[in-house]
Amino acid sequence: MKKILLPILLAASPAFAHAGLKSSDPAANASVKSPNLIRLTFTETLEPRFSGAELADGTGKVLPISKSVGGTSITLMPLGLKPGSYKVTWHGVGHDTHRISGSFSFKVVP
Repeated sequence: MKKILLPILLAASPAFAHAGLKSSDPAANASVKSPNLIRLTFTETLEPRFSGAELADGTGKVLPISKSVGGTSITLMPLGLKPGSYKVTWHGVGHDTHRISGSFSFKVVP
């Protein structure tokens, strides 16, 4: 009987997935004109109190910018980025409370 119950219990277990970064605009390693918005889209709804992102310039200095977290996205609102390299570092928590994080870079061109 144990052989029969084990597969049934495993089949009935819920699948736990973590929120993951689905896309970003600008995309990783892109060369773009100065963006007014940087949008990160995730695979599931984020917990706003535990999710966020920051933008750093080529020297690693974190820039003071407006940001918001809502639904499946994190939005950064930089003003007048000068040409150069930038890095977005993000962290997100979905409903399963598992924290994920990552980063990507892009370039602003004249």
